[in-house]
Amino acid sequence: MNFYKQAADILERLTRHEGSIKSLTLGDEVTDKRKMYALVCETLKYRDALNHILEKADILKLEKKLPKTLAMLLVHDLLFTKRGIQASDGPYKQAVLRHKSRLSSELVKLKIKSGVKNNEELVPKAARDAALIPRYVRVNVLKTTVKKAIAHFVKQGFKLEDPVEDPKDLKPKTVRRDYHLPELLVLPPTTDLHADPMYLSGEIILQDKASCFPAHILNPPPGSFAIDGCAAPGNKTSHMACIMGNNGKIWAIDQDKRRLGTLVKLTGKAGCKIIEACHTSFLDLDPNDEKFSKVEYILLDPSCSGSGIISRLDHLVDSFAPENDNVEESDSIQLERLQSLAEFQVSVMLHAFKFPAVKRVSYSTCSIHQEENEDVVKKLLSSNNEFRLATREEALPTWKRRGIATEDFPPGNLL
Repeated sequence: MNFYKQAADILERLTRHEGSIKSLTLGDEVTDKRKMYALVCETLKYRDALNHILEKADILKLEKKLPKTLAMLLVHDLLFTKRGIQASDGPYKQAVLRHKSRLSSELVKLKIKSGVKNNEELVPKAARDAALIPRYVRVNVLKTTVKKAIAHFVKQGFKLEDPVEDPKDLKPKTVRRDYHLPELLVLPPTTDLHADPMYLSGEIILQDKASCFPAHILNPPPGSFAIDGCAAPGNKTSHMACIMGNNGKIWAIDQDKRRLGTLVKLTGKAGCKIIEACHTSFLDLDPNDEKFSKVEYILLDPSCSGSGIISRLDHLVDSFAPENDNVEESDSIQLERLQSLAEFQVSVMLHAFKFPAVKRVSYSTCSIHQEENEDVVKKLLSSNNEFRLATREEALPTWKRRGIATEDFPPGNLL
């Protein structure tokens, strides 16, 4: 039962925005990380169905000592897995099992009411769409080549196909180079590479396509000096090292000691030799420090709302938060949070501009909100006379989407 109690604690911490699903389920204190990640994600995916079943079965009224979050986890494993509840007999497990027939009956009624044939169709569309995202693999050119990586997959039975701009409806066991990024491979969504020898050796890195854009666009040349200002867990940092050919210097900055430790392990596995990890805040760096005098390239991927992330299930977390019937108040809280994040984003970018030799800064977020993207860029451009917005040709000429077009940002110049 300790496993389920730990899972309940993670779900409750998620509602308080104390971390992401990955950071909390893969933490050092979690023993069976893979099992924990799966349980939390699957419970989040089925949260609407579980809420409905618990309400209709009246289990929380009948079992007053059973916490709701713990009940959701136990009922999930009881109804939506073949293995059932994985815990020794105890009061909470028995409290759920006493109502097994009623819970099963409510699940059947829900499927009939919803017009679905199987449990999977009860999952919200947003979560189902996340499962359709291709598996992206960045080839670590510090250890191998794209040609060798493709040959590795072909040898395993994958069929090599031509690059396409929109890789939808990928066929099983196929591999292709990405249309926009030369060192990125595209595989079907269900491809599991965690036991693949090239992954274990650090020759390939599992990294979402969007996460590869910042370093690619920054494009620090070999021998240059660079800073990754919000670096952990390190995929973008290692990507920068690859682009630089392990020649030059990168300062990887992060104030989260645990995540910085992850960066050290990840970049070490990738064979990166030019990274110096620094446990501090980017805002605390002194731009006039002599050691930063040659820094010309800065990558910044600061904290944001994460509203644009669909490859993980953090967008479902708010369903566990206390209900708020006041929509206007909820919108006000959301706007206040976005404004606070935007202020921080502007502050780190303006700080980057203070480094005397810097000539190129990459700014990225995982947000779909204008407040964290176009509005931030607008404030930056109006707050300084030295930096301008890169054109499409200078950034990513083959990428058609340029953000929200406004009077301030014509479509051709948006990043």
